[in-house]
Amino acid sequence: MRGTLMRLFSNEQHQAVLSNHKCNVKAASAYNKLLPDDSPYEITRQNVKYWRIIFGGEKVNMAKADRSLKADRKIINPEPVTPDQVFDPNREYKRILVIPDQHCPYMHPDALDFLVAVIAQVKPELTVNLGDETDYHALSFHDSDPNLDSAGTELEKAKVQLAKLAKIAPHQLVCDSNHGSMVFRKAKHHGIPVQALRTYREVLFPNGGGEGWHWAESWRVRTPAGEVLFKHQASGPILSDAAHNACNLMVGHSHGNFSIEYSASSAHLYWGAYSGCLIDKDSYAFAYGKHSLRKPILGCTIIVNGLPHLIPMRLDHEGRWVGSL
Repeated sequence: MRGTLMRLFSNEQHQAVLSNHKCNVKAASAYNKLLPDDSPYEITRQNVKYWRIIFGGEKVNMAKADRSLKADRKIINPEPVTPDQVFDPNREYKRILVIPDQHCPYMHPDALDFLVAVIAQVKPELTVNLGDETDYHALSFHDSDPNLDSAGTELEKAKVQLAKLAKIAPHQLVCDSNHGSMVFRKAKHHGIPVQALRTYREVLFPNGGGEGWHWAESWRVRTPAGEVLFKHQASGPILSDAAHNACNLMVGHSHGNFSIEYSASSAHLYWGAYSGCLIDKDSYAFAYGKHSLRKPILGCTIIVNGLPHLIPMRLDHEGRWVGSL
């Protein structure tokens, strides 16, 4: 088929289109205008990319073009996240900002202003996002509320909020999470391999702006008071999880839990902390929690010299941030 499509055009037509249109999408459109109105074929940008190799400065045959494309092909490992080395694992970080569950586009309308105030005061050396940066309510395995947006509209609104968050915190270590990974979970449920999907950054920042965000299952960071493991959700009791991993532990996920617990062995003092959330608790997306005993607690956490400090986002009677820390 690739040869059949290529031979629909003369060498002169190929040279003219490819030289006049450096963009493959525009070149594909120009090729399609050359086809008869009743043509069953459609030229794509992938065809154009292939033909550029063949009709480029050094003309090559299709076999050589195939080998060239194969050599450039990047194989994606079957994992939803590809952690990058974006911080110094040997450095002790003294001031860390921890951003808990945002559930965009259902983040609290004052959450960004609150974080701006925290960042101005703390001046963090490192920012860790505990995950659930998106909600994906419409894609949930549970029933979704018909009064909320469709999956597409929901994602577009989430990208707007995340773009604003990326401007105030452009460098973040993000934890993989149950809501944030909903697309991957849905794909796996329906037998779609992860290689067929876009990465987190490609989905959430299609026009750029999230280059400083990096996703991983968890992040282990050194501090003056020992290592801290950051992940979205604790595996069982938080101190048991911390002890099992032989380090301090910082998690999100539990919206109504905003607390720090300490424990000690004969040789080591360690802590485990829950960081609350930054959601708009009055959104339909969280109607499932209206009968829960523990209501969402808004705030974030800072870790100074290895010790956690909770910063509540205090709200007035109308549910808006009071404007001070």
